[in-house]
Amino acid sequence: MRVKSFYVLAVPAIFMIMWNSSCVTTKKTVWTPEKELPAQFPGDHDTTENLALQTRDKFFTDPYLQQLIAKVLTHNPDMLMAMKRVEMAASYLKMSRNALWPSLSAQVTAGATKYGKYTIDGVGNFDTNLSPNIDENQKTPVDPTPDVWMGLRTSWEIDLWGKLSNMKEAAKHRFLATEQGKNLIKASLVTQTALLYYELIALEKEKEIIHKHVQLQEQALEIVEAQSMGGRATQLAVQQFKASLLNTKAIALQIQKRIKTTENQLNALAGQYSGEIAYTNKSLLPDSVQSILEVGVPAQLLLHRPDLQQAHAELIASRADAKAAKAAFFPSVNISAYTAFHAFKPELWLNPASLSYSFLSGLTAPIFQHKQIREQFKIATAAQEVAVLQYQKTALQAYKEVITLLQEINTDRTIRTLKQQEVSALEEGIQAANDLYLAGYASYLEIVTAQKSKLEAELQLLDTERQMVTSMLLLYQSLGGGWQK
Repeated sequence: MRVKSFYVLAVPAIFMIMWNSSCVTTKKTVWTPEKELPAQFPGDHDTTENLALQTRDKFFTDPYLQQLIAKVLTHNPDMLMAMKRVEMAASYLKMSRNALWPSLSAQVTAGATKYGKYTIDGVGNFDTNLSPNIDENQKTPVDPTPDVWMGLRTSWEIDLWGKLSNMKEAAKHRFLATEQGKNLIKASLVTQTALLYYELIALEKEKEIIHKHVQLQEQALEIVEAQSMGGRATQLAVQQFKASLLNTKAIALQIQKRIKTTENQLNALAGQYSGEIAYTNKSLLPDSVQSILEVGVPAQLLLHRPDLQQAHAELIASRADAKAAKAAFFPSVNISAYTAFHAFKPELWLNPASLSYSFLSGLTAPIFQHKQIREQFKIATAAQEVAVLQYQKTALQAYKEVITLLQEINTDRTIRTLKQQEVSALEEGIQAANDLYLAGYASYLEIVTAQKSKLEAELQLLDTERQMVTSMLLLYQSLGGGWQK
């Protein structure tokens, strides 16, 4: 009666402790509302189409650049590491899925135990062997006692509160975030490669401009030297023209140095120590980036930009983490079982009579670990809030990048037109200065000044076109392009 009374009082008390422990949770998981992007970009750039929808091969039509991008994406160390991180995330996802199912393991054990003469087991084995109720096979070897076991064990935590399923959901979206991280690296590498490639073209154009000016200055120097010999020009004029020529040749060498540096950067991106970089020598502004760009609407950034997709996936994963942390407050239900051949005599090991099995279920709730679980829940909740803020920050950054680049492109178009007109005017000015100098109506300084002004204007025009290319390539990336082939 006493034992029965104990169970009547103890079992409800245990359940009450478990229930109170599971109910003492903290505040609900936080889900901060997301800030919506504006309906449209400033100005008249919004269209139903989006530049990001253009694949790399369609946007970058230069075959040399296409080959270079393919090489970079195949051999770049950052790209290879990103692919390995995706493989790791995929394995974590498979592990989280398997956690929902029972575990099953096969086990074989063999051993022997020497029980003391004055122990319960030692006395019990000795006494059992004297019992008339057992046959010869049931007598226990006592010095020592063998123990052989071969069977299957299984255990299963029933996911009543969604802890395991939320962990799986978090792993799933972290896998998606890793995939988008790989796409983000891919888009960045494509943009870096294209920027360096067009920088090579710009440097080649710059070298051509310098070469033409070297030729003009050499011709001018010859004229001045001839006039100096005839007494029509001073030695000072000769030295001025010679100094200007030497300065221009030094600029040409600096450009050649920058070309080699850029080629080295491209080789490093492609994961190689050295190699020839083939590139076209056509216009710096290819047809694919000269046209008016269709940027779509801001909401499309959410669909195409890998960093926004990555931040959104991390946000959902953090929400699932918070739910899993909250579920840890509730009791867990565990089921374990085994079936095996178990005997104390090896010769009876595989006898059908040695077959045994066990089934056990239990309900477990945290009591003294409650504070630790509560702090883990607070950590998960704070991590979710950080993920929300990170998502909002990424969206704000994406919008800012696009509108800034659009403004730069529009301004650079106007500057380019003005610079083209300036170069044409200075070209005529050089011709006029040469004619006036030969006729004796202008000094050699006016020719030097005219040539220097035209050189500066041509280089400024090239820099403007270089900036336009840079802005358009960055805009393509900012809209979410570059990672799709």
